[in-house]
Amino acid sequence: MKLFSKLTGLLFLASIILFLYARLIEPVLLTVKYENIHSNFVNDKSDNIKIIQFSDTHLSEFFGVKNLKKAVNKINNQNPHIVVFTGDLIEQYNEYEDKDNIHEIWEVLSKINAPLGKYAVYGNHDYGGGAERAYKKIMENSGFQVLSNENAKIEEYNINIIGMDDSIFGTFDKEVIVNFLGEDYFNIILSHEPDASEHFLEYNADLFLTGHSHGGQINLPFINYTPPLAQKYVRGMYEVDNYRQTKIYVNVGLGTSTLPMRFMATPELTVITLNAILDYNPD
Repeated sequence: MKLFSKLTGLLFLASIILFLYARLIEPVLLTVKYENIHSNFVNDKSDNIKIIQFSDTHLSEFFGVKNLKKAVNKINNQNPHIVVFTGDLIEQYNEYEDKDNIHEIWEVLSKINAPLGKYAVYGNHDYGGGAERAYKKIMENSGFQVLSNENAKIEEYNINIIGMDDSIFGTFDKEVIVNFLGEDYFNIILSHEPDASEHFLEYNADLFLTGHSHGGQINLPFINYTPPLAQKYVRGMYEVDNYRQTKIYVNVGLGTSTLPMRFMATPELTVITLNAILDYNPD
């Protein structure tokens, strides 16, 4: 009986510690993940170009402007050439309590330095309740180019950035995206939902940068929920064995959705460095 009581007490204590960690500690941590990509389509000028991706801020009472400032400072410390945001800026725009000070968001994001451009796409939370217009205004005032089934070429560096509209609430247009995939460019597709990449793996896609999954957000034994269109690709880098050797990166995001908790899904920024294949020496 005493052993049972001790075990019960230890289990209760462990549950409290786990809850406090998931609620108060992990959500405010911020890691930086580094990836190198080698490609024949990276030219001499784009060799060593550094791209930083951030995603899924879900601004709310649980992740506010102060947290965003921390992320922006960390982005700038990496000295990126290009910065991309892959959607879900505000958790629920119609319930966002600080609309009167929404300018504070673009004042912070505008401080991101990226000499070759800042690009963004819509996520599913960037629609509904007036979010669509607000998102576009915020991001454009922040110096981001919002790509909604559009592309932006950085000609000198042979880089082609294609932005998909959100695949859940936006307009999915495969034909438009495929037509942007230039055969001789290093083609980067920005898509909020990672599983949407499945539609383009037989085309000239080199790199997908995605979010949406939160890396499961709360990962416990027998509990590993990820939202629709984030079932196959959940977190980190995936390499596809196709003729372009397409890479898919799923960023686990910065904020939280539904529950203000994270466990084994530490918020992250992703730094991706492009490398010309001729310089690639695996040894």
